Amino acid sequence: MSGDMNFWRHGLAGLVWCVFSAAAIAQYPPTPRIKKDGTAVLIEDYASLPLSSLRLDGPYPAPVVRQGQLGKSNMLASEPSDAPHTATRLFVPEQNGILYILDRKTRTFTPYIDFGKIFARFNTDPNLGMGLVAIQFDPAYAKNGRFYTVHTENPARADPAAPSNAAHPALDLSRHATTPPINVPAGDTRYESIITEWRDTNIANTTFEGTAREIIRIGQNYARHPMGDLLFNPLARAGDDDYRNLYFGTGDGEAGERAGVTHPVPQRLDALPGKILRITPDISLRPQDKLGPNGQYRIPSTGANANPFVSVAGARGEIFAYGLRNPHRISWDVPTNTLLVADIGNHSWEEVNVVTKGANYGWAEREGPEQTFVGGPNGGRTASQIDPPVPFPSPDTLMVEGLDKPVTPVYPVAAFSHRDGIAVGSGYVYRGKLMPGMVGKYFFTDIASGRLFYTDLAEMRKARATTPGKMAAIHEIQIVYRSPDDAGKGAVNRRMFDIVAEAFLRKGGIRSGKCVLPDGSSNAKGLITCGGRGQGVDPDGVPWGGGRADVRLAMDGDGELYLMSKSDGMIRKLVATVPAAKP
Repeated sequence: MSGDMNFWRHGLAGLVWCVFSAAAIAQYPPTPRIKKDGTAVLIEDYASLPLSSLRLDGPYPAPVVRQGQLGKSNMLASEPSDAPHTATRLFVPEQNGILYILDRKTRTFTPYIDFGKIFARFNTDPNLGMGLVAIQFDPAYAKNGRFYTVHTENPARADPAAPSNAAHPALDLSRHATTPPINVPAGDTRYESIITEWRDTNIANTTFEGTAREIIRIGQNYARHPMGDLLFNPLARAGDDDYRNLYFGTGDGEAGERAGVTHPVPQRLDALPGKILRITPDISLRPQDKLGPNGQYRIPSTGANANPFVSVAGARGEIFAYGLRNPHRISWDVPTNTLLVADIGNHSWEEVNVVTKGANYGWAEREGPEQTFVGGPNGGRTASQIDPPVPFPSPDTLMVEGLDKPVTPVYPVAAFSHRDGIAVGSGYVYRGKLMPGMVGKYFFTDIASGRLFYTDLAEMRKARATTPGKMAAIHEIQIVYRSPDDAGKGAVNRRMFDIVAEAFLRKGGIRSGKCVLPDGSSNAKGLITCGGRGQGVDPDGVPWGGGRADVRLAMDGDGELYLMSKSDGMIRKLVATVPAAKP
């Protein structure tokens, strides 16, 4: 299908206010709104990642640059509960190239697979989201040894496209084929995200021995918002129609925030970026389903649980939900059967969504609970930030090419503005044992500042509607921490930003200019800025210091939570709820 085709068109802009109550009409707040409610969590240092550095145009591995982030991991994963060593180790993908095994007793890291030595086009530049992104284990991993990873590549590199096992002689590449990319039908393709299936023939040791097979390769227009998380339905069992179906988020590759031909990509049903996708990696599992175009996966296309657009002419059958900007982390709460996605916003709002099949989450025409605009004099603003404010569309609908009726966008169940943060981090509903009072709470972060938040899952489930503004309340959690720099002081109230900054310096990090931490280029109306643009202050009026703490949450197989901070390369564990310590 031609990239010039007007595949998507704007919905009704609306010239009258909708008939919601004043409280339901979203307004961009003039000041921070999230406050502490007295909840405090004790965190402890858990492990320190080996130092690393992103690969630019030089050789791999690149030398460590101590002005940059010291260890780039944004997740960890446990093997399924029936695997032999699930209680003693964790798998930690480091974005700069190495998949590590972390021994839970000694807290030491062992390289398991080095992506940069296998994939010559492996790419971590530009910084932040690129590189080795995620890992997920097959539900039958204990028997078949299969797991799946996401990494990014730069197809413009002169290096070979095919992988090499020269540095990994136990890696069998006889089943591997570099597949044609599924490119965006508008604009150029500059980067590619790849899902690889690995089969370890001996899951009891710390050395990979087995095969690799490329499952899917997806192109994106620009540098950021690549493919993100991977997930299997934890409730599906052998024989169920959703068993071993792989869900994964694909960012919009910056397409939606740019005016021009790429802007409609997140809404286009013939494009994969800006979506939640669902495929079946094992092509022998349900042979009646449609085979993917590269022959390496199937698309759930038969029965009552088929993907929603498999019968829509011109649409990609892989799409499960759409209209997202950067759905980098997804999680599934088992007791309530709720699929949640943390979707990073553009200039105004950060959001958490409940994912349902076929839903349209509005981007790049909606951001958070508001209408948003790209290009022109109001580009980058939401409706309430324009003078005079733009009336909310009534009815609020979007026209999507290929669908017969207008679509009502689904709004977030929780959201915070850029007065309170820059980028929503990964989130999980807590079901562990260390913090019994927080069971059923959805924990998440602001990536840049490291602020730790929670909201009540029951409130989120009630809030989900097509009415903007009806969202669950967000609360900030006070972090309590005992610093190794001053152990005699005991546990005290701290900001995560300051904890990361201290560890960054302790591990040999070097400040760059006025930035306390690396990557101070990310800017949200002065919240975390440096380099002469002002330092910004937190909601209590205390300066941040510039840069990004770059903090995300991760959850192990026991349901316990960890804070992963890339700037200092540290992993910390949430170990208890405690009374807030004295300032």
